Amino acid sequence: MNHKPVAVCYITQWYPPEPVGPSHWIPEKLATAGLEVRVLTGIPNWPTGEVAAGYQAWKPMRELVNGLRVRRTPLYPSHDSSAVRRFLNYASWALSATFFGLNDLRRSDIAIVHSSPATAALPAMAARLLFKRPYVLMIQDLWPDSIYSSGFLASKRARRVLDATVGRFVARSYAWAAHITVLSPSMKALLITRGVPADKITLVYNWIDENALAPAPADPELRESLGISPDDFVAMYAGAHGPAQGLDVLLDAMALVPTDSRIHLVMVGDGIDAPRLKARATALGLDNKVHFVGRVPQDRMPSMMAAADIQVACLKDTELFRVNMPSKIQTVLALGQPLLAVMAGDPAHVVDAAGAGWSADPNDAASVSAALQSASKQDSATMAAMGDAGRQAYFDQMASRVGAKLLSDVITRSLSEEAHEGETQ
Repeated sequence: MNHKPVAVCYITQWYPPEPVGPSHWIPEKLATAGLEVRVLTGIPNWPTGEVAAGYQAWKPMRELVNGLRVRRTPLYPSHDSSAVRRFLNYASWALSATFFGLNDLRRSDIAIVHSSPATAALPAMAARLLFKRPYVLMIQDLWPDSIYSSGFLASKRARRVLDATVGRFVARSYAWAAHITVLSPSMKALLITRGVPADKITLVYNWIDENALAPAPADPELRESLGISPDDFVAMYAGAHGPAQGLDVLLDAMALVPTDSRIHLVMVGDGIDAPRLKARATALGLDNKVHFVGRVPQDRMPSMMAAADIQVACLKDTELFRVNMPSKIQTVLALGQPLLAVMAGDPAHVVDAAGAGWSADPNDAASVSAALQSASKQDSATMAAMGDAGRQAYFDQMASRVGAKLLSDVITRSLSEEAHEGETQ
């Protein structure tokens, strides 16, 4: 007897051609697992706020993307520093997705919400109210916490208004959800303190594009182009150069390294802090030890990263970042490279528990410098073992195979509980 596959409506404000990761890897993996997946998303405009070529901001449309049926609904395009315009972007899409997407939701057995922003839950909440369709909330950002941390709304009055509106909306979205997934253990613990039952929450780490980021041979030209010898020890930071990363601590740490040390720091990427960081490195006399490479095409990154001895992940120490899990952690672990996590909270705990490298206090340059010097003294076999341990931890706990299985189980459980609830009413 043939069973009809479970019909899933995957709700996410951002989807390719926007440069997003988990929000399109997840539905594609679920489809591969045998579920019938359709996507409800917005007109592509992230991260620039400019509508992608071939689309119109106020024109709903359907298309096929990587084999999945996608409905795109209108929005106010924006991604700048204006809190008002950012709110209009989120709210306009949430409302249009609710209006234009109800038919897709009605025809689905269950919805999965990629909850970033939190307003993405609105269509699923409407379908629950109108059609009794259950939904799973995949929390990527804690709201309103992430709004506070962004600095958009700093006044006490604004926070009171936010708590009374967004705070209540978020609490209702949690209460109405059939199940909730989180991307770190501490995020689960925090939700429990906010009244969400523990058995309603499942830890599902975000995974990476495992085909695009497989281990690769080292770039043979990187060291030579930067004047770094084969025997020197290279720590590489690859990522955004912005305020949230707190990269000054890396420069301060390098300034504490003995002048005769063979340690070099290679900074790959760009961002609003890049010019200032370059100038500060020069002021600290680090031009021969800290090298800024700039942006690099994604397809070159695995081989470039392989040319380093250790990867560095760095984030400021905030309450929000302590319960988050930046994709850089999964990326480095999957590539099988040792990692220095200059982070607090769960990201550091994951690295330490896996035996995949070192963690250091993002508020303490001396601890970062000590970790770099300790790593530089290890032999190649020890560093390789750390890389292997991290890769094993990724595939045991975070890989797409693991995450898709957990999500499939959550979907099955949610539908079963919904059916049981319907029978008892």
